Amino acid sequence: MFEVGCKYKEKFTITSDVVDNFAQFSSDYNPIHIDTIFAKKYGYSRAVSHGVIQLAYLSKMIGMNFPGSGAMWMKQTANWLLPVLVGDSIEIILIVKNYSYSANILILAVEIFNQHDRRVMSGESQVKITQKLSIDNNTTANKSVDIGLVPDAKINNNTKDKDKDKDKDKDKDKSDKRVVLVTGASRGIGEATALRMACDGYSVVINYRNDKESASIIANKIIELGGNAIAVYADITSRSDIKNMSEVIFDNFGRCDCIIHGASPPIHPIKTEKMVYDDMDLYLKTYLKGSIMLVEYFLPSMIQCGFGRFIFLGSSYLFGSPPPGMSAYVAAKEALWGYTKSLSTDIAHYGITTNMVSPSLTITELTDNVPARVKEVEAIKSPMRRLVTVNDTASQISYLCSDDASYINGVNIPITGGPV
Repeated sequence: MFEVGCKYKEKFTITSDVVDNFAQFSSDYNPIHIDTIFAKKYGYSRAVSHGVIQLAYLSKMIGMNFPGSGAMWMKQTANWLLPVLVGDSIEIILIVKNYSYSANILILAVEIFNQHDRRVMSGESQVKITQKLSIDNNTTANKSVDIGLVPDAKINNNTKDKDKDKDKDKDKDKSDKRVVLVTGASRGIGEATALRMACDGYSVVINYRNDKESASIIANKIIELGGNAIAVYADITSRSDIKNMSEVIFDNFGRCDCIIHGASPPIHPIKTEKMVYDDMDLYLKTYLKGSIMLVEYFLPSMIQCGFGRFIFLGSSYLFGSPPPGMSAYVAAKEALWGYTKSLSTDIAHYGITTNMVSPSLTITELTDNVPARVKEVEAIKSPMRRLVTVNDTASQISYLCSDDASYINGVNIPITGGPV
């Protein structure tokens, strides 16, 4: 018996092979689906899968599992709410809304969520059951079935051996190799910067708060390429966490020469007239309080070495008029910019520079929730006719950390592809 409220769900991963095979089958070779570089021009961090792929998986669920053999899919409504990118995981949930015993018609609510628990599609299915079916204790209703999920990334099995080699070279690293700490380095601009700094010859500290797995993967990638890297947990708003992180860094490397502070909470626009102080507090704690505590714990080491770099991530919204709903975010970045200017004046005589880089709307997971239309407008506004990439910003940060940038101090560099 199909009881109202009964649920069935399955998970799928939209791999590049799935999209390529669907494109070949359907002859829909729209480059936004199969060309990552093309998709990035329109503001997506990866190619966008065909929406019909979600319906194909839904068809499989209805025909094979719930209600299963003998089911005929008669009608479907679909509201696509957010794009599903290649590499995303989705969970399709079927919920019984109604079942007509006389007509053998089953009405199912359909909800699809991505790996971030954001609804990407909703709709309703009407299914004709051509033979009598019932749900008993042996069915898979109310059961979650995982299909095609990408396995958890594995950390290199040789890590222990490499740790032993790193221990042998620790004294040499402490004296010869510059060290950079990148906050929020498990993805986006932080990840790109960590990889770029490793290529520049730095030992890299990859700070993370939530995504330990991604941070570890990045660290191991750097190690496999012959560099030095460690992943270290710290909530940048916590004094004790920053203190513990500094102890780990000094224990491993004996120094820290460059701080690149790019960690950020999720950005949620809110109308200024509806904003309360608490809406701004998390931004202030992450951007301003975090910066002040990073300086507190790492500046003494830089003074001792006679070299140092502080680079804070700003925003192109600091130039000109910010967009609606961004007052909490912009005000916190403005506070950070004021601190950057003051710090650059006070510590420059130690041979330490302080600067800010301010990219425009960047293609990262942090901006996946920004409407595509907003991204398209930003791309059109740029003389380059594209959005800034994480590598554009990482390259500028790399230069500011170098000896060649020793006389660049107290500036906010716009990375916007043109005048601001």
